[in-house]
Amino acid sequence: MFKLFRSLSIKSKLTWIALSLLIIPWMGYQYVQEIRGFLLRSQQDAQLLAANGIATVLNDRSELFNPTTGVQELLGARNDLYAHALKGAIQLDGQAEDWGETVDQFNYYTGSTTFSCDAGDDPDSFSLANVIGYSDDDLYVLFEVNDDEIVYRDLSLLKLDTSDQIRMLLQLPRGELRHYLLVARAPGRMSIYLVDENWELPLKGEPVTTFIAELAETPWGYRVELRIPRNIIVRRARLGYFVVDVDNPESRQVVGTLSTSPREANSKPGQVLLNSPELTKILKALDRPHSRIWILDNDQRVRAVVGGLSAPMEETPINDAERSFFARQYLRAEAFFDRLLRRPSDQFVDVPRDISHRPDRIFTRILKGEPMVEARPSLDGKAQIIVAGYPIRSGDEILGAVIMEQSSNAIMAEQYSLLRNLTLVTILVFAFVLTALVIFTWRLTVRIRRLYTTTEKAITPEGRVIEDRIPQRYYPKDEIGDLSRSITSMLTRLSGYTRYLEGMPDTLAHEMNNPLNVVSSSLEILENELPGITGNKHMQRAQNGVNRLRAILTALTEAANLEDAMRDEAKERLDLAALVAEVVEGYHSVYDEHTFQLQVGSGPLWIEGNTDHLAQMLDKLVDNAVQFTPRECPIIIRVRENQGEAEIMVLNEGPTIPDNIRKHVFDPMVSYGKTNAKQSHLGLGLFVVRLISEYHHGTASIDNRPDRDGVGVTVSIPKAA
Repeated sequence: MFKLFRSLSIKSKLTWIALSLLIIPWMGYQYVQEIRGFLLRSQQDAQLLAANGIATVLNDRSELFNPTTGVQELLGARNDLYAHALKGAIQLDGQAEDWGETVDQFNYYTGSTTFSCDAGDDPDSFSLANVIGYSDDDLYVLFEVNDDEIVYRDLSLLKLDTSDQIRMLLQLPRGELRHYLLVARAPGRMSIYLVDENWELPLKGEPVTTFIAELAETPWGYRVELRIPRNIIVRRARLGYFVVDVDNPESRQVVGTLSTSPREANSKPGQVLLNSPELTKILKALDRPHSRIWILDNDQRVRAVVGGLSAPMEETPINDAERSFFARQYLRAEAFFDRLLRRPSDQFVDVPRDISHRPDRIFTRILKGEPMVEARPSLDGKAQIIVAGYPIRSGDEILGAVIMEQSSNAIMAEQYSLLRNLTLVTILVFAFVLTALVIFTWRLTVRIRRLYTTTEKAITPEGRVIEDRIPQRYYPKDEIGDLSRSITSMLTRLSGYTRYLEGMPDTLAHEMNNPLNVVSSSLEILENELPGITGNKHMQRAQNGVNRLRAILTALTEAANLEDAMRDEAKERLDLAALVAEVVEGYHSVYDEHTFQLQVGSGPLWIEGNTDHLAQMLDKLVDNAVQFTPRECPIIIRVRENQGEAEIMVLNEGPTIPDNIRKHVFDPMVSYGKTNAKQSHLGLGLFVVRLISEYHHGTASIDNRPDRDGVGVTVSIPKAA
């Protein structure tokens, strides 16, 4: 991994460094998650502690868990009936004055069809107001009925359901249902009969005397007072009422029914629960915002509930024009993150308030005496509800349990807010840092690339220094500036050394020509004074040595002065094929020991060049081929057009060129193979070939021949336009 990183460019490395900044928001996210877990645990502990405190308040209060005692906040069935304590005695006279403030607890029902409560119906035609009170021995029920036509009972009719009536459904603890019908022949005492399930015929001939009811007419209909002994409403007994309206005294058809139960038949009537002001006061004092407290008895029946789980806060709307530009942009970013991070909803669906039984497994365990706390999802999965429960005791007996539920949405909202702000700040910081790094990387890369390009142009591929300094604009006061100054210093030293090397051939030729002239003249004088020494082998070797030294000096000065000479010479349009043919014609007399084969196309081959330098280049190629070609083998000179370029190829037989030499054979002072000991060979011939080909904007290359042993040198020059 480290080696891979080292192989990357500076731009890629800085990009990876910028991406590594993402570790910071990841660590922030993990920290927020830890805070969320801590807050959830703290909330669970706080709820369990609060449930314990509420249970402590309710401990040893067995009267609050009497099956016949309840509160208005009780989450029983919707048809449960609540009885309120009466402050005085009730006179059964069909009047409501002696009910006092109890009438403020009226429950209202209205509707034109059976068992319905439709807000669009006319309450003046048929409606009901009902309230229940209790004293030490009796229950009292008050009915206020709005009825535009009162129809009393006709004694000539056998059926009892042919007049205005009140039906009472009583369910005994073992499930037995009893149907009682209250009818009146006139205002005053009503008759109460035990009837069949169809509410038509009496089961006994005589009215029931256990209950007493009194009817009185009112300007809007009639009023009924009913007294029921409390010993009939025992534990788990249920009671329901149905007020039936008959408007036509001729047809006596039922036109409407109002009920305190959801259905008339095959349903459980409501329980009668005696209102306990003390329990109501306790529960109201225990009400806490954003939480719901359930009181269960040991049968897991809901005794009471207060509070609510969701309480969204209303925000005062602010006109968008009143916000600043940055505030509006921030709000748009918040809206984006609301969709991205799933903002907790203030509204969710959970267990409704109107249930009478909570069979949850956690409540079963709590009612066994084990305090517990756990989290569960809401019914729609939009929220997490933390449930904490503590048993309520009376001595060794468990009376019930306190269950405190609270949504964790407040914590989730705080987590969302932290994540949203963290994400927004991270994006802004990361964008700023990334932009700064991109600009810095771009600037750094441009400077390094510019320094690289300038340095490359300062030295030719052959190692010749043509620029001795980096431009001044590359000298900022940093590490790259130091590098630029160091390269400038290096180029200055190399340039001086290069000029020294370039001037050495002329200096060497000048310094050696004088001694050579002395040696050459001395040999001539000696040969003239001693004619017999002319054929002496030592004399011949000395003369050959002098000639070789002169040839070496000539080759050195020729290669050194060639570039300077070519700078000032002009090019002309010429036919390369004709030029090569003319030059090769002279080789037959110069190299009479070798044969030459010229291969030229049929038409002219025009280029822009210099005749003298091209002839000099061809001389070097042929001279190089002659040195390595056996006498009996021909030297092939081929001129042709190849891919839009004019190509000269010189092929000779003989030794091949090694691969390690081929790449450097056009460099100065590089030679290969065996040469004639009588001739000088400094490795400058092919170097001159390369210089002349580059002067003509061409290239020179060398390869071994594929058909036989030997070498082929190719020079390619662009054709004239």
